[in-house]
Amino acid sequence: MLQDKEIPVLDEDRLSEDPAAAGAGAAESGSLKSQLAGLVEDVRVLAYAEVEYYRTKLSVNMAATKRIVTLAGVGLIFGVMAIIALILGLLLVLADFVGPLAATGIVTGLALLVAAVTLGMATKQAKKLPLDETDA
Repeated sequence: MLQDKEIPVLDEDRLSEDPAAAGAGAAESGSLKSQLAGLVEDVRVLAYAEVEYYRTKLSVNMAATKRIVTLAGVGLIFGVMAIIALILGLLLVLADFVGPLAATGIVTGLALLVAAVTLGMATKQAKKLPLDETDA
């Protein structure tokens, strides 16, 4: 994006001049109106460059964010599959000892207990979060 567009920069000759001579030359070279027009143009170029910089930075960050979210989603899916396999394994093992109905009750009760404890912890931590800048 940024490479395709030509952004004017400060003139190197103006930068290498003596500051005292530059002040006298500026008074002779142009009126206040032309100096203000030059200043406005410089600000416009700076603003355009800043917008392009942040646009490029955002596009790079968005690509990385998409990749991270995709990897996290795949990891989450495999984690849920592992938990389901664990629960089914517990059901099969407990069914031999206490019967299928009791095994289902035990595994369901334990799963609900773990869910309730984790949701309680999440709720407690969520209540501690600041809601706006004045709370922080």
